[in-house]
Amino acid sequence: MFGKVYPWRVPIFWSGFALLSQAFALPGPVRDAASLAWPNGFHLHFPAAHLLFTPFCSTADFLTVLSAKQIEAFCIVLFIGIFVFLRLRTALISLMCFIGFVAWGALIPRPMAKLVADDPDILLVDFHSHTRFSHDGRPMFTAERNMAWHQAQGYEAAFITDHNRVEASQAAFAESIANWHAVGFRSLEGEEVSLAHTHLVILGNHDRIDNRPYDSDPSRIPRFISDMRKKGIPVIASLPEYWLYHWGSGVQDFANWGIQGFEIINSAPKALDFPAAYRSQVIELCRQQNLFMTGISDNHGYGYATAVWNAMRIPGWQSLGPVLLEKAVLRGLVEQRFKAVQVLERAKFWPAGPLELAISPILDVVTYWRSLQGVQALAWVGWIWLVWCLRRVGPLA
Repeated sequence: MFGKVYPWRVPIFWSGFALLSQAFALPGPVRDAASLAWPNGFHLHFPAAHLLFTPFCSTADFLTVLSAKQIEAFCIVLFIGIFVFLRLRTALISLMCFIGFVAWGALIPRPMAKLVADDPDILLVDFHSHTRFSHDGRPMFTAERNMAWHQAQGYEAAFITDHNRVEASQAAFAESIANWHAVGFRSLEGEEVSLAHTHLVILGNHDRIDNRPYDSDPSRIPRFISDMRKKGIPVIASLPEYWLYHWGSGVQDFANWGIQGFEIINSAPKALDFPAAYRSQVIELCRQQNLFMTGISDNHGYGYATAVWNAMRIPGWQSLGPVLLEKAVLRGLVEQRFKAVQVLERAKFWPAGPLELAISPILDVVTYWRSLQGVQALAWVGWIWLVWCLRRVGPLA
């Protein structure tokens, strides 16, 4: 009876909820991963299609940047809710729809949010990504698709760092030399060298560095770092390997051996579980040893959102082609060191411990709503009323 008298109560309630989220909006779209401050001068630009389909695209973004344990906790709560509150047939249909939605978000190209820096001297760069030439790369993820993916995310330059391979890196670099004026994006060269329980990212190498002389024995890692430094090639400790296999004194060993940088955020779900307290320790080590830090997409061709961007101040970078820009980036890393890179993490909930992880499904959703921009909230309102109207006129009315 109440529903017949007040048929609009449900869409009004959810519309009010969507609009109320704007009263508690987050300070910005990204946070400084080292200081945890919300920097000014950055904003997300959403393509028209992303805004029009906000409930789908923004929810896919939200799921893409959850850590593996957050995904597990979210799925447990979701599955319990589905099978407790819905009839079995409806629950199974809902579950299949959710699985299909996740597959769509991970595999099918869709509109992406682009981070934009207001300062023209700020370069947004990715230091670690892959193509189909990596053993774990998506077969269809070519160098061209790697470049298109990065540009759509707002990166203005990115290093392709396939596992022990440089074919895609070389091809993309050559293509960028030919077309950077037209497309405004530069693909730079690098490699992820796989050693014994260790992955090290090197930047600016224009030929493949053979991993075999250094592989199979962890005692050879110092020699690899030394040899790369003699060649003028920066070496970065890769997540999650240094966390999983070298945590503790091993991380300090990397610094003692002369490594020049550490990844502190990796957008892959498993690596996003890197504990916040551990990340703080690595940041402090980099501060004390004057080492640079990076955040990486580690994109292998799956997913259409990144958890991190890197901002580097390089005056006049927009006039530099790939050759000169790569040199400017590497020079900035070596000379400015700890101050070289501002790692910007996407506005999301980062659990700080087991308790926060346990309640993360709730806090994830709250953070999602708080991260919406005003036009996205309005798009949600439009879809809420559209669905309600379709239900009123459809067979379920």
